[in-house]
Amino acid sequence: MNIAEQSGQGSVTGSHGSVSNDRIEAFLRSKQNLIVATICAYAFLRILIFCAGFPLFNTLDEQDHLETVGNYSRGMVPGKALPLSDPDMARVFALYGSPEYLVSRQRLHAVGMDVPVPELAPEVREVQFERRFNYWLTQPVTEAQSPPVYYAVAGVWYKLGALLGIKDWALAYWVRFLNAILYGVFIWIAFLFVREVCPRNTFSCFAVPGLLAVFPQDVFFGVNRDILSPLLVTVALLLLFRAMEKEKDWRLELAAGGAVTGLAFLTDVSNFVLFGVLTAVLYILARKNIQHGKVPWDFWTIGVGAMAAALPPVLWMARNRAVTGDLTGSKAKIAYLGWTVKPWGDFWQHPIFTLHGAGYFLREMILKYWRGELVWQGTPMRSAIMDGFYLISTCLLITAFAAHVVGRNEAEEHAPRERALRVNGLVSLYLLAVSILFLGAISLPFDFHECVYPSRQNPYFLSGRIICGTLLPFAVIYAGGFEFLWRPLRRYVHPIIPFAVICVLITGSEMLLRADVFHSAFNFFSLSGR
Repeated sequence: MNIAEQSGQGSVTGSHGSVSNDRIEAFLRSKQNLIVATICAYAFLRILIFCAGFPLFNTLDEQDHLETVGNYSRGMVPGKALPLSDPDMARVFALYGSPEYLVSRQRLHAVGMDVPVPELAPEVREVQFERRFNYWLTQPVTEAQSPPVYYAVAGVWYKLGALLGIKDWALAYWVRFLNAILYGVFIWIAFLFVREVCPRNTFSCFAVPGLLAVFPQDVFFGVNRDILSPLLVTVALLLLFRAMEKEKDWRLELAAGGAVTGLAFLTDVSNFVLFGVLTAVLYILARKNIQHGKVPWDFWTIGVGAMAAALPPVLWMARNRAVTGDLTGSKAKIAYLGWTVKPWGDFWQHPIFTLHGAGYFLREMILKYWRGELVWQGTPMRSAIMDGFYLISTCLLITAFAAHVVGRNEAEEHAPRERALRVNGLVSLYLLAVSILFLGAISLPFDFHECVYPSRQNPYFLSGRIICGTLLPFAVIYAGGFEFLWRPLRRYVHPIIPFAVICVLITGSEMLLRADVFHSAFNFFSLSGR
């Protein structure tokens, strides 16, 4: 076969591939809302099932988060000291908390402790209950002074469950099930954001919600304030982007975006990175109004947007300073954990400033950002193969995305839509990079003494859940990097096909790793059947 024939065959193949891609593109566009709604429904069911499958109470301080939710439902406000566990909560912890997170089922079975306390033999039941109950009565609620928004929202949900007659272990699961609703809404808002930024990019409109729907971060399977961050950050980004892009009628979006930015900070302090985005949007709007000679009323609106974001956090921090003695309300918790602040000069002796330490920090942070931190029967729930995939693909696709965004030429930047895409890319990179730097920065000041995590031997905050408010920016970067690298092959295979394979791979791995929790005698399904 000569070169001309090879070229002709290649053009035919490319033509068939192009026609096939056009059909896929047309189908995805025609069924866009339906497909994304199905993705949201899948995410809702997935989170709901895993929330029910994992027993009470997980190793991410779920007891403290649940107790704080209960306190807010009763109208309690944080005081100077950490409160002790409420007797009703202590009873639930003692009766239904599962030791399977830390102890193998074989060892539990050998000593007859592989079932909840109410199912033990009477003589053992009384002894075990009293020991556990008395232990929990002496434990402070370490999350009592944490940022309040999630606990206030979940407290209303808790109160609703109590009014419906739900109680004991079922009420704890009821609070968990709120996660599924929040996560499903988060994915829909993420879709609206991507469609707003790049309406003609069908791949991103499906790839971003699809990746988020299967994202294996396990913080969403228990009660934890971090689960609200992705939704609030995504809503804030959508509102602020709309305010920045509109030529008129942008005032309501700006004010609402500012308010949600403040609420995100009051959900978790790590969401402070949103204030950088808000500042940039305020600057762009102010410059635009100056150029167009707009009336002073528009500048008042810009001021209102800034005030809506800043005032609630400032009031909360002022109250903390007056009541607890520090701005973030973490002083009592730090004292309970036994941490102390190191001398300033010792900050720079931290191992994160070495090549090995920085590499370890980034590697472990990336892996825990993906899969979370839960252990089961004393063993981390992880796969070496999937860990390798998460690590390599993340580094590769972030690099590809950053190179693509930075490398856009000037002609592209003058087009309004291309400019919006570049701004979105830069914002996504900023949010992710500064959030990672935040985890590194809070690792520096403390001597962790005898604390298990972080510790003197491993003095890093590696909890990806702390910065899970960046899930949308991360998904935008990951999908964008994948699409950029797939460009040479796009004429042959639409990128949504291999990306869907990746999502199926992640789903299959998660099911295999977490299948054993559904055999627990402590989970929702087992407790409901008794």
